[in-house]
Amino acid sequence: MNSLFFDLDGTLLNTQAGIAESILAALTQLGYPVASPTSLQSCFGPPIRDSFSRLLESDNAALIEQAVSLFREHYLQQGIYNYQIYPGIEKLLHQLANSAIPLRVLTIKPQPQAQWLLDHAALAPLFQSIHGSELDGSRSDKSLHLHSLLQHSQSPGDKHWMIGDRTNDISAAKACGIHSVAVT
Repeated sequence: MNSLFFDLDGTLLNTQAGIAESILAALTQLGYPVASPTSLQSCFGPPIRDSFSRLLESDNAALIEQAVSLFREHYLQQGIYNYQIYPGIEKLLHQLANSAIPLRVLTIKPQPQAQWLLDHAALAPLFQSIHGSELDGSRSDKSLHLHSLLQHSQSPGDKHWMIGDRTNDISAAKACGIHSVAVT
């Protein structure tokens, strides 16, 4: 096995509370109604711009960017601290790291936030690399990002695995011809 790619949110860390509070703060500041729990649940996984487009019922790029900016402001000041490591994950990662299997993170969360969270949770040293999206939203298509990472690998696709909790994790693995594991 050449490497294991782990999703971050919903797989290694439960970040839903911090993300939800930051989305609600952005909506409130924009004067929009509070999103229902069901609407918020659908925001965990897809890129934040897609979620705001749906929540705001708008494709107005300026409005969506304003929402993203307000979300990030709140998230980086408060929401980012509201996470938990899933039970058993730390022990599992240590076992895998000790077996010399390269561990990587592939997330649509912006790279600086992913790095900060894993550093703060003291999990970053267990990973060979951490890959996130850019702040402008580029590299938020997980299939394309994974494909790009695999192109630089010396091993065939059957030597890699993608582990995640959302459809986009499993779809990315299938699109790239690698194995996947769905977690709940």
